[in-house]
Amino acid sequence: MSDQRPQRNTNPTHPDPNSLDSAQIPLVPQNPGTVLVIGATVLDRIFYVESLPRPGETSIGHRMEIHPGGKGANQALAAQRMGAEVLFISAVGDDHPGEIALQPLLDAGVNLEGVVTVPGQPTAEAIISVDVNGENQITACPGAYHHLRPEHLDRKLHLFRRANWLLIQNELPTKTVEHAVALAREHDLKIIFNPDPFTPKSPRPPRGLHALVPNEMQACCILGVKDYKSVPITERCMNWSGIGARHVIVTLGPTGVEWMKHDGERRTFVPLEVEVVDSVGAGDAFCGALTAFLAEGLSHAIAIELANYSASLSVQYRGAQAGLQTREELLKHLSV
Repeated sequence: MSDQRPQRNTNPTHPDPNSLDSAQIPLVPQNPGTVLVIGATVLDRIFYVESLPRPGETSIGHRMEIHPGGKGANQALAAQRMGAEVLFISAVGDDHPGEIALQPLLDAGVNLEGVVTVPGQPTAEAIISVDVNGENQITACPGAYHHLRPEHLDRKLHLFRRANWLLIQNELPTKTVEHAVALAREHDLKIIFNPDPFTPKSPRPPRGLHALVPNEMQACCILGVKDYKSVPITERCMNWSGIGARHVIVTLGPTGVEWMKHDGERRTFVPLEVEVVDSVGAGDAFCGALTAFLAEGLSHAIAIELANYSASLSVQYRGAQAGLQTREELLKHLSV
């Protein structure tokens, strides 16, 4: 496929302030927001195979790679690379995998004061199989990050006081997620919740969110439907309006992004057309970039469009973090 920006209709006489064509996106944010990311740190072991294994089947890989990962770490790095000041709370073991997994964040300038070392627990690891189409299967052992407790967060209140936004996922223990959301509310942080992983048995997403950002599969689980796209648009909007979030932003993989506001307004965004090498981490690229752009004060429409393009570009590289664009790379590609 061609790697080019989709064409958009523009009207120079009546420019849309929520369009990238009219926006002036500085190379360095004039007022970068401070984003607190709370989530998992994982070391990914990636196997590249012809086809993903079915139950009871063995797929023989032709290459194995080791990459730092974890949704929290990925999203923290994505936000930092887009210009936000990022504070990170996570948990690792006192081991070499933990050092490997944290090194890219340290190199990028992410504040790691909030990272807890859990005695007797290994750093989390994940086994990821990626097929020739870029689709993936993931098996993870949470290790240390499942021992991140509410009391650990209470010892990091200075980070909540410094931040403007909280970005959190669903990988951590439920009580820890709930406590993080409660502390964020106490400190007037705007909350973006990425409900990954989410199953029919998962607790409902917290109410009062600034934004809920599920992918298509998670959207199905949250709404209790089998096929998200088969649900009529008016019904989708009505169902999301009762979820208790000001914004619901559903990432739909190769078909783009759907944004619904609490008042029922809906917009869609198409991705860039690129050759897919590895889709691992595309959702994290989106969430981190989205939060960074919102934190610096960009409109939701522009923040979503930029985050959508950042996620599109990320799938051209192997490994969740290798594909995370810098702000300079993204803007140069888009020529904004």
